[in-house]
Amino acid sequence: MIAYFESIDGVTKLEDNYNPATWMLEVIGAGVGNSNGDKTDFVKIFQASKHFDILQSNLDREGVSRPSPSMPALEYGDKRAATELTQMRFLLQRFFNLYWRTASFNLTRFFVSLVLGLVFGITYVGAEYTSYSGINSGMGMMYLATGFLGIGSFNSALPVASQERASFYRERAAQTYNAFWYFFGSSVVEIPYTFAAVLLFMVTFYPMVGFTGFGAFLTFWLTVSLHVLLQAYIGEFLVFLLPNVEVAQILGMLMALIFLLFMGFSPPAGDLPSGYKWLYHITPQKYTLAAMSTIVFGNCPSDGDGSDVGCKHMTDVPPSLPADLTVKEYLEDVFLMKHSQIWRNCAIVLAFLVFFRVLTLVAMRFVNHQKR
Repeated sequence: MIAYFESIDGVTKLEDNYNPATWMLEVIGAGVGNSNGDKTDFVKIFQASKHFDILQSNLDREGVSRPSPSMPALEYGDKRAATELTQMRFLLQRFFNLYWRTASFNLTRFFVSLVLGLVFGITYVGAEYTSYSGINSGMGMMYLATGFLGIGSFNSALPVASQERASFYRERAAQTYNAFWYFFGSSVVEIPYTFAAVLLFMVTFYPMVGFTGFGAFLTFWLTVSLHVLLQAYIGEFLVFLLPNVEVAQILGMLMALIFLLFMGFSPPAGDLPSGYKWLYHITPQKYTLAAMSTIVFGNCPSDGDGSDVGCKHMTDVPPSLPADLTVKEYLEDVFLMKHSQIWRNCAIVLAFLVFFRVLTLVAMRFVNHQKR
């Protein structure tokens, strides 16, 4: 290209160490403040050159600019150039790099988790859970912790998913990768950060409110992590389903209000009208709250020494309840929460998680709110 322009009369030669692209723009008069192109008709010069003749002869060949009966139609064996494994690897790396570089997002949720643990811990430090008011206070603590952690996770997922949605639409239209691997990457990257954030909540909350037992700690951690992960996935689902993040936030808050009402704490599950029980059963937070509460309040093994909270007989019991009621029996009779159903409840939360991820994949594949 340099040799071609320098061969034209009146064109200034390229100086040493000068940018060739800038030089060519200046030569044809396209540079800022340059009018060299007004002196020379580069179009006519090119049309009269041998380069133009070679180009035209190549374009006139059969199979180049016009179909040729002697040449087969061009077909692609694969929809995308990269293999499925390559797509997965690069998208995983992309999402992990995104989360690592988005320090404001992750550090904020780590800080919020730690502060929530401290707030609940300071509020309930030294609390007892064997009286009627004490166990209801403890259940209220579980209810609030479930709500705050879930809503916080939901709200934090919205802006990140919304910012990535525009680039996803462009890349999906260009068939850069399979939407499944984008979905896979966004699913996997959230897991370690969620478990880490919940762990920060747990190390302050769990001992400060008087809970003990390493096995119970791990089960509690897993239960809360699944709940927080589910709320983040619901947020991403609404972002890809709805036209903008504002609508997703409004619908998410509406869902949260309904779920908080039918979690089984206020009103208690045993007092819900039969016509509303279906809402109680489809509320994901109901299973999280039941698992969390029975892990710490509902354990009373038959071969134990009776020292667990669930084995303690409640004090200050109102006349409407049996006088010799234990904490475990109170949870079972009033809130319909059983210690034997902990893993069943965790499995149901996991099923909800898979359900919403499948819906997210469908939304990624078929929904497009891109404006042209």
